[in-house]
Amino acid sequence: MIQAVPPYDPDAPIVVIGIGNTNIALATYQGNQIKTPLSVPTHDEKAFAEAYDAHIHAATKAHPTATIIASVVPSVLTRIEQHVETRLDKPPLVVGDSIPLPIDVAVTDPSAVGTDRVCQAAAAFDRLQTGCTVVSFGTAVTVDLVDDDGTLLGGAILPGLDMQLRALHDHTAQLPEVPRGCPELPFGRNTIEAIQTGVCRGIAGSVRNIVEGYATHLNRWPHAVATGGDAEFMQPYCDFIDSFVAHLTLSGIGYAYRKFLTEVGA
Repeated sequence: MIQAVPPYDPDAPIVVIGIGNTNIALATYQGNQIKTPLSVPTHDEKAFAEAYDAHIHAATKAHPTATIIASVVPSVLTRIEQHVETRLDKPPLVVGDSIPLPIDVAVTDPSAVGTDRVCQAAAAFDRLQTGCTVVSFGTAVTVDLVDDDGTLLGGAILPGLDMQLRALHDHTAQLPEVPRGCPELPFGRNTIEAIQTGVCRGIAGSVRNIVEGYATHLNRWPHAVATGGDAEFMQPYCDFIDSFVAHLTLSGIGYAYRKFLTEVGA
């Protein structure tokens, strides 16, 4: 349920937090800019507390006027909400709960779409002001389509790098546990290289095929934006991606806050 918003200074710094399955990303957000981004393991409570305090102390005012969260891990969201409220004596704002989703979502059940995907799509459209594809290389790889009206039409989800590598080892009798990598040749000359080639180039090929399907649907190639913790690793194998943007989720969380304050007249 959307709550009544207390008075906030829209020009003051805020802390934006993206809770993912593997990591929690957080940064100070001010003037449409991401500052001092940090990432800590999702279940490391001490590391999060230290990172959060660092952003509180680094703010240009006594403390940020708000903390905004987007989460895909409900149990961790509850813990972070409690920590923030204890630390600042006021609750955080949560995208999709206490503040609305920042763009329209035209899927069967908008509440079932991860708020990280929605925030990424909103940030990408805000930057480009045109329909686009948003690819996030993380624990899972998501490929979402935004139309020219700024509506998230839907997307595709597939396992990410580490998930695929781990699954091949865990669900076979003889395949070894393999670190991420991608040999220079397009084929593997041993089992390790074969797994690395299959996973890395397989993800790149899958994403390319999905984006091509979106282009066919739109009758034009939508600008493809990539982000996520594994985006830098995947970049050399994804020449069809038009731009790589770091911290797109955090930018989208900040955008959701700015849009909310505008709509409520804060």
